[in-house]
Amino acid sequence: MITITPLKYENDLISHYDSLSHLPGFVILESKDRIHGRFDIVSALPYDSFTLMRDSPEKMSAFAKLDSLLEQVESHCELPFQGGVIGYIAYDLATEFSKPPHPSNDTPLIALGFYDWAIVTDHLKQTVQLIAANRQPETMDVVKEVMKYWRNPNSSPTIFKLDREFSPLINKNQYQESFNAIYEAIKKGRAYQVNYTQPFLAEYSGDSWEIYKRVRLKNPVPYAAFLRGKQSDILSFSPEQFITMDKGCITTSPIKGTAKRSFDKKIDQALKDGLLKSEKNRAENTMIVDLMRNDFAKFSIPGSIKVKSLCEVQSYSAVHHLVSTIEGQYKSTTTPFQALSHCFPGGSVTGAPKREAMRIISEQEPYARGVYCGSICYLSWHGRFDSSITIRTMTAKENTLYLSAGGGIVIDSLCDEEYRECFTKISAIMNAL
Repeated sequence: MITITPLKYENDLISHYDSLSHLPGFVILESKDRIHGRFDIVSALPYDSFTLMRDSPEKMSAFAKLDSLLEQVESHCELPFQGGVIGYIAYDLATEFSKPPHPSNDTPLIALGFYDWAIVTDHLKQTVQLIAANRQPETMDVVKEVMKYWRNPNSSPTIFKLDREFSPLINKNQYQESFNAIYEAIKKGRAYQVNYTQPFLAEYSGDSWEIYKRVRLKNPVPYAAFLRGKQSDILSFSPEQFITMDKGCITTSPIKGTAKRSFDKKIDQALKDGLLKSEKNRAENTMIVDLMRNDFAKFSIPGSIKVKSLCEVQSYSAVHHLVSTIEGQYKSTTTPFQALSHCFPGGSVTGAPKREAMRIISEQEPYARGVYCGSICYLSWHGRFDSSITIRTMTAKENTLYLSAGGGIVIDSLCDEEYRECFTKISAIMNAL
């Protein structure tokens, strides 16, 4: 039987989240940007897990395997998470094109934890509630232990030091060579748009949770996440929704088009206006909208797919983005992981058409992407599914931070502009550290 315990709301609950961060399987899905987000979901101590490694023979049937784990039950309240699974799916799950992972980024293709309780903060209603599904016999004892930490938060900071700043793993000449190859592929008609990314590495000492706290303070986004893993931690500061499914409706909000911000209000407005009027960026965004509409059509009720908004500007601490929103009504027989299998990975991180763009990506990118450009997601047992696209996302392993950034290359792209855009996109993370 589900139990709900109200807790005290505070505008910033980071000290309470901090008190739980040492627990095995600690996860936080945080909407620090209250304009575009609403809920925080925090949990730890999963009672089970599902992990898929790179060499697993189940790679091609992974989504079907996940569907077999579904245990949908009746909703007991309005909270978005009422017990279920939380974790990530790596970009590389979707590609048959083998690339060597960087040593710091040799992570599982899927890592999901099964959680029987969560603390859910609603920043709109200003409520904090601990929900326990109590489907496991040990849940009540786990919750009692968790509440000891929550009610007595430790204010002492964890140790963190950046020992070596981020540096690119490919140089400008290598980027130029790949850009030229992609440009030729587009000229030959292989694709209309290809999302090419470049990797960066940094070294640190201390706890990666401290890195998360520093970046989220200066870079509020609606899809921030921290996942404590056995071998590595995932730190995500994504502004981008992938797909949300709830009560028969599915939504996606792809981002395509980026401009830096300025502290000068007039210059900042000019940059925003320039992004909105950019034919190149609008073309990139529209291509991905068409791609996602086609993906939705594979499992949605005919005639239900609508473009709710097209090429709207959303502003964040370091950048302006062009964002579009597509909605549809999915068929009653469609499960979240079936929908995910038709849409994964998101078109904004591949290009169009998706499969050929991914082939070109595999030809030019030197390493597997890992969690980057995949998705962090949760599925509540009452049926709600929500997910982000893991851009602005770091993997922390063995005192190394792995970070990537990229952008969509089209026929009228310029190499220098695309190269600079990579640094613009990760500037908020770099500056915070």
